[in-house]
Amino acid sequence: MGEPGVLAAIEIRPATVDDLDELVSVYLSAAAHHVAVDPDGYIVPTPADAAARWRHRVESRGSDAECVVSVVDGRVVGMASIEVLPSAGVGSMVRPLRMAEIGIGILDGYRGLGIGHRLMADLEGWAVDHGIERIILLVARGNDGATRLYRRLGYVDDGVVLRKNVVSP
Repeated sequence: MGEPGVLAAIEIRPATVDDLDELVSVYLSAAAHHVAVDPDGYIVPTPADAAARWRHRVESRGSDAECVVSVVDGRVVGMASIEVLPSAGVGSMVRPLRMAEIGIGILDGYRGLGIGHRLMADLEGWAVDHGIERIILLVARGNDGATRLYRRLGYVDDGVVLRKNVVSP
């Protein structure tokens, strides 16, 4: 990989079904990272469930969704997806905007090398081309590297997400 913290070449391209095994590996690595940050909010899914999720994302690419991978030295080391959200609907007090949600994952060992920045830039370009007015994303408290990246890219806090675990009797 050359100098620590610097990658010579990062290719960003649309994900395909042929990438599925590598997408699953990256996703499971990202899930383990999220579990370490917030074990109450995240789990590591089974490889089969992760494969079903990412197959659907790849096959859903189109006017309302995109899925891309980052490739370094011929290896998929990151992935990101964006999906248009349903509108708030008639009568809602929420301002009607065309919004989309981004999700991103980077293979352990490749975080902090500029891959996330490149993935985000690619999907933000897709969003502009598809009339998206606002992008949202969820970040676990304690995921400091991701939070720093998103803030550097101009993302701001937008409200507060509260959660409460409720157990049925």
